[in-house]
Amino acid sequence: MSIPWWVLVVDDDAEVNALIVEMLRDEGFPAHGLTQARAAMALLESATPPGFIIADMTMPEIDGLDLVGRAESHGIKGMLITAADPRRFKAGPTAPVMRKPFEVDELIRVVSRHRPATGVAEVPEPLAATA
Repeated sequence: MSIPWWVLVVDDDAEVNALIVEMLRDEGFPAHGLTQARAAMALLESATPPGFIIADMTMPEIDGLDLVGRAESHGIKGMLITAADPRRFKAGPTAPVMRKPFEVDELIRVVSRHRPATGVAEVPEPLAATA
């Protein structure tokens, strides 16, 4: 049995988070959002980790660079989103960076590149309690 593929959106701004999740779901992607990076870190090591992660570059406690870096160490691809100029950050991320505001089509293109041909399923139920 393979692990279902789904997208995790991590942005400390609840409205932005919900909007991105809605955009992804409208395009047929199973997606779930969290506003706390610590909860996202725990999911990376869970029995049903995300297949792709979208993280805000600047969040309190754990930033998107660290979160996506940790995801990559678990074999999970990701991308960063930011309202700031990405060039102002010291360490350049290996993941793609998309500047807010972005076009829905641009976001969908990036996520689509990482979606497997099979294994896509609904977001696992236990995650509903972690939002």
